[in-house]
Amino acid sequence: MSKGFNLNFKNTNVMTFEQENELYAGQSIKLKFKQGETQLELEFKVGQDVEWAKKCVAEKLDCGRNDFDLIFEEKIMPEFFSLNDIPNLKDQSSIIIRMKI
Repeated sequence: MSKGFNLNFKNTNVMTFEQENELYAGQSIKLKFKQGETQLELEFKVGQDVEWAKKCVAEKLDCGRNDFDLIFEEKIMPEFFSLNDIPNLKDQSSIIIRMKI
């Protein structure tokens, strides 16, 4: 009976997620997130997606990723878009956090 795959974590030819992300995700971008009086400034890579940004914001707000939407230029940011796909999004852009009821 097979016991599954034997993973070789000591292989130096295999990149970690962090190494791969650094290599392929592109340049850094700092974004400002606002919800009322709360303001967060977080750094991402332009190749990361909105879903990842929502996960990071949710951790800071201590809530679930599905409890809010991110609004940029009065439009909801689709989770499947990369940050690079959002028109006019640039370093130091402000994004509104809109909590769902």
